[in-house]
Amino acid sequence: MTAGKQKNKRGDKMIGKRLMAACAAMVVVATTGVFATDVVATYRTTSAMLVVADKSVTNINTLTSHTNVVLRFEYAVYDGSNLVALALGGNPTSNQVFAMDIDCDSTTAHLVVFDKSVSSNIATIATSASFDTLLQQTTRSTITDEERFVSLFNVNPTHDLLGGFVTVAGRLHLTTNGCPHTVLVSLDRDPEDSACDDRDVPDTDQDAKVKDELRLGQAHFIGVLDAIIDGGTNTVLIPRGHMTFRHELE
Repeated sequence: MTAGKQKNKRGDKMIGKRLMAACAAMVVVATTGVFATDVVATYRTTSAMLVVADKSVTNINTLTSHTNVVLRFEYAVYDGSNLVALALGGNPTSNQVFAMDIDCDSTTAHLVVFDKSVSSNIATIATSASFDTLLQQTTRSTITDEERFVSLFNVNPTHDLLGGFVTVAGRLHLTTNGCPHTVLVSLDRDPEDSACDDRDVPDTDQDAKVKDELRLGQAHFIGVLDAIIDGGTNTVLIPRGHMTFRHELE
């Protein structure tokens, strides 16, 4: 065999090794991408909302038996524990809290009841029918690290929740692989929060003693709940509400 042929053979082997290495790298990247987008994480969520419920009064004249219905509604303030109670059909324990789960590529999300004693979601309050996003790299970052979203959630009938919908709009922080992730509360700021009506919601729920220094993001929402309240079917309007997405629940 001549020296020229030996050199060509060594060159072919080197090219073959490089191709194999490149293919292996592509497999790793593709596999990592598949695993990343399949990841679903659940985040503790605090919420405060103004609700309007029917409070009509039926008056009956005892002399004529004439019935007169006076149409009225009343205002109230709910937090996340009210939604949890409706979904469970009773008062929650300190371990049963309001939360949101979301997949890595922000295509599907659920508003859920998470039970910390069993580390699992035990009821689904609402499921996203759509989840539309826009991404950006903020001035303080070298990566795409934030998304704005608008999502329509359909309420799942369960216990005292009969149906309805919630439209949620807000922002989430993103990590290097594009997945939602938490930051320190001091970094959870956006110059347009006030204009978008997004704000940090204090924890007034049953686990309020737990100090939380992490934030995934903030949102505001409107919606309608069909629910059983005080033994009767009622339509509850939510003209204004806020959510804060906090630490990951595991």
